[in-house]
Amino acid sequence: MMLLHGLRARLRALFHPAAADNELSDEIRFHIELETEKNLRLGMSPDDARRFAVAHFGGVQRVREEHRDVRRLQWIEDFAGDTRFALRTLGRTPALAGAAIITLALGIGANVSIFSAVNAVVLRPLPFPAQDRLMVITEENPEKHWHLNVAAPANLLDWRAGVSDFQDVTGYVDGLGRSTLTGRGEPQLLASGYVMGNFFSTLGVRAALGRALTDDDTWTNGTHVIVLSDRGWREHFGADPAIVGKTATIDGKTFEVVGVMPPTFAYPREQVDCWQSIEWDKTKTAEVSFRRAHYMRAVARLKPGATQAHADAELQAVVNRLKHDYPATNRVMGAAMMPLHDFLIRDTRLPLLILLTSVAFLLLIACANVGNLLLVQAAGREREAALRLALGAGRARLVRQGLTESLVLSAIGGAAGLALGWAGTRALVHLQPQGMLRVHDFGVDRSVFVYLIAISVVSALIFGIAPALWTRHRNPADSLKEGGRGAAHGGHARRWGDVLVVGEVALALLMTVGAGLLVRSFLQIRRVDAGFDPHGVLAAAVELNARYDTSTKVDAFMSALEARARAIPGVTGAALASNVPFKGTSYTTDFIAYGRPEGGYGTEIGNRTVTPSYFATMKVPVLRGRVFGAEDREGSTPVLVINEALANSYFKGEDPVGQRITFGKVVTPKSTWYTIIGVVGNEHVDALDIAPRIEAYHAEAQEPSSYMVVLMRTKGDPAALTRTLRAVLRDLDPTLTLLEVTTMERLRAESLARARFLTTLLLGFAVIGLVLSVVGVYGVLAHVARNRTREMGIRIALGAQASQVRWLVVRQGLGLAAVGLLCGGVVALFATRAMTKLLFNVAPNDPGTLVGVALLLAVTSVLASWIPALKASRADPSVALRAD
Repeated sequence: MMLLHGLRARLRALFHPAAADNELSDEIRFHIELETEKNLRLGMSPDDARRFAVAHFGGVQRVREEHRDVRRLQWIEDFAGDTRFALRTLGRTPALAGAAIITLALGIGANVSIFSAVNAVVLRPLPFPAQDRLMVITEENPEKHWHLNVAAPANLLDWRAGVSDFQDVTGYVDGLGRSTLTGRGEPQLLASGYVMGNFFSTLGVRAALGRALTDDDTWTNGTHVIVLSDRGWREHFGADPAIVGKTATIDGKTFEVVGVMPPTFAYPREQVDCWQSIEWDKTKTAEVSFRRAHYMRAVARLKPGATQAHADAELQAVVNRLKHDYPATNRVMGAAMMPLHDFLIRDTRLPLLILLTSVAFLLLIACANVGNLLLVQAAGREREAALRLALGAGRARLVRQGLTESLVLSAIGGAAGLALGWAGTRALVHLQPQGMLRVHDFGVDRSVFVYLIAISVVSALIFGIAPALWTRHRNPADSLKEGGRGAAHGGHARRWGDVLVVGEVALALLMTVGAGLLVRSFLQIRRVDAGFDPHGVLAAAVELNARYDTSTKVDAFMSALEARARAIPGVTGAALASNVPFKGTSYTTDFIAYGRPEGGYGTEIGNRTVTPSYFATMKVPVLRGRVFGAEDREGSTPVLVINEALANSYFKGEDPVGQRITFGKVVTPKSTWYTIIGVVGNEHVDALDIAPRIEAYHAEAQEPSSYMVVLMRTKGDPAALTRTLRAVLRDLDPTLTLLEVTTMERLRAESLARARFLTTLLLGFAVIGLVLSVVGVYGVLAHVARNRTREMGIRIALGAQASQVRWLVVRQGLGLAAVGLLCGGVVALFATRAMTKLLFNVAPNDPGTLVGVALLLAVTSVLASWIPALKASRADPSVALRAD
């Protein structure tokens, strides 16, 4: 109790010193009055009684000081005093303080922005119970070069049944489908996720309203049910609290709404509106197609106490059994398992960590810059520090005061950096390529605040340590002697400043080389020929509903749609395709060329269905043979057009026109043989930085598809055709709506968005780092030139030319830059290897980039040195000598 009372008294004295002093005065007065009354009773006069009472008390002021020393928390009061002194010091040098705060704010703000993204995407756990027990199971096939591939449904069900360490295994279609909601005014688009019925229970998520899907919903049972996301419930169903049990018409089918999920759940994509059951037919699970088609992303939940290693061992045993039981599909089919969180961030972790490293370098450059500013300030205040040391102040006290100034400066810079960082997070959210960061929003939370405080304190120690150490080792007698000359003390600080500048240049080189590699890589990607002309082409998908239940109906509708689209004013060409470049291939299959060994060729062939005018509309060159014509109808000889990659890979040295191929690994009596009628140029269907895959084009009239993309070319703005095309579709069938309306130019830009985003960010940080390093070189040389004014004056008086004086300063700047470039270049040769996966047709140690960046930094260092050199060369000898 006495300890608590004493601590309470000390805290009260710290925060309310006036009240504590008043209480002490009252207590002293009380003791003196008691002693005075005692003396009066002994017969003393009033004056003598009081005088003897004060003397007996022992000195009022001494008692006051002793009491204050006992009651106060010394280090807190010292820190508070140092803080007040630091604020007054910064107020006397607003230019220096402003430059330091802005520099720190840039470095800290960039760190806050990028760390917020890293925290939200990489560090923050998934919003699922026991998320560490959720695993993704992927299929691996070395023959087809599959890695982390989606699974076949039959394999997924066998894993579920055969691994005892799995509490459950579920699956979902990777990506979202587009569905059309009708019956509620104008047709509306829904982003639909297709999942197994145990999807929600495996993830451990419950519905906010109604129920989630159940395992029974996985199988066809005559009813269709959906679960709404919170977003879909609010945007498409008006947040109706009584929605559970009601029906909705989606793609011509009637669905019962059985539940609404909480707002915190939106998986596998943030933009999902509803989840539909996959609805497999139990009677067809034994068919080979159920094991040959791969389209399910498998997620397993480990039982409590089960380990990933043991579960994986069981999984591999099941995989080996399936290889033996189903050699036609599983002969080389493997499986791998990894935590769900690691799987989701696999493509994002490396770019974010590189960005975080970049902003860490930027902060170090900023700290070096501020350290140089403080060195200049410390050199200017050296005489003051020497006097304080001579009068008895301890060196540790001066160092502590200097570090306190650094902490105050860093705290102000951190507050400004927090504001910049918050704005940066908002910009990142809006500018990121869709889906890159996996979260629709992120900001400044507790983890980011802790990170902010940590980097602010560390920054203060980094840029405050050099002035503190330099002050600690200074001899006050030397400083007082040098103070009269005013120049020599600058030489002692110069070594510290030189070290900081070398570090700045080295870090700037690392950042700029990384940015340069990404810029070169991005330019290489942009130069890639897409294989078609994307300019002036509108792309809008249409999916037919259940009313179109025969191939005749599908073909009739698609033919009418193409004809009406071609007739729209301003349209110079129109076609239909089952998929378009930069959206991936519709599906892939094994294939066999006639007269060649069976068993497939490892790499699968991509398949697309197009109308005859597709190649002319997209301006895909026809290299050999012909493309589809009116004669290629249903019932005629099945024909194909293949791309150049397929022709060069599998018909090398032969003319592929007239050759026949079939799809599958083995030939059966039911195999359909297609005759190749033409070869066209390669199109980049995935992305510009991914090599064109081998592809075959099918005639739409021979194989009608209920999902097609309408392509229209115009000389004007293709987006202006959207309204007219909507009207055409409404006139043909008012229950349908356009899906994913975009332009081919936009799709091409989106394929570059990720590379552009990373390149822009890293380049921006590199430019800031380069500017700060140039400012650092300028600051050091300006300080050096200012302190060597007397020397320069003497040189000029003795006959030195202005150019020679300028060269002295510029040479020093080049020397510092050269050392920094050498150090940074050596590190860059090894560090840039981490960027290999982000580069396209550019080596991570590309000599052209390294040399170019080094030359850039050398030139900027010369420019930064030139202004101080110019001022030094104009020194007036008479003024310099009088100053001595």
